[in-house]
Amino acid sequence: MKPILPFLLAAALLLNGCVSPPPPLPPPPAPTPPPTPTPAPEPLVYVEQLPSVVDEVLDYGSKVRSLSAAELGKELNALAANPAGPQTTLKRVLVLSRMHGNGELGRALGLLDGLLKSADAELQPFKPLATVLQMQLNERRRSDEQADRLGQQLKDEQRRADEAIAKLDALKKIESTLPARPGAPAAK
Repeated sequence: MKPILPFLLAAALLLNGCVSPPPPLPPPPAPTPPPTPTPAPEPLVYVEQLPSVVDEVLDYGSKVRSLSAAELGKELNALAANPAGPQTTLKRVLVLSRMHGNGELGRALGLLDGLLKSADAELQPFKPLATVLQMQLNERRRSDEQADRLGQQLKDEQRRADEAIAKLDALKKIESTLPARPGAPAAK
């Protein structure tokens, strides 16, 4: 049995040489940093917001929009009985801005001007609303003035057109009373 053993050993060595080397091992994965802990979400807190004094004025403005002219007059009289303060002043401005009489817009702007020029700390929450109202009322005043100018221009142009038509009719009347020119064909 001895002669087979060296032969088997040689065959095993030869066969071992024909085997390809094992593939290289992949590099080990890079260590991942540990996940950062996420903070627990803060619990939701619900705060009931109470209406501010400015909100009350805005609500009053919504109410005033639907009032008739007679009701606006009554409301203005009722506000005159209230104690003077920024809320009452702004409410009067809102009522005056809805009335379409002589001077109401000017009175409203005067009230707003006084409120905006005051340095009283009690007025600070109302100043942004007063500023917006003043801008809107000034724009409305400009629009009203422009409409008045355009209305006056229209009346002037209509008067001139009526005068021109009257002159044309007078000229036609004069022309019809003139004797016919000799040698001219008769008018048809």
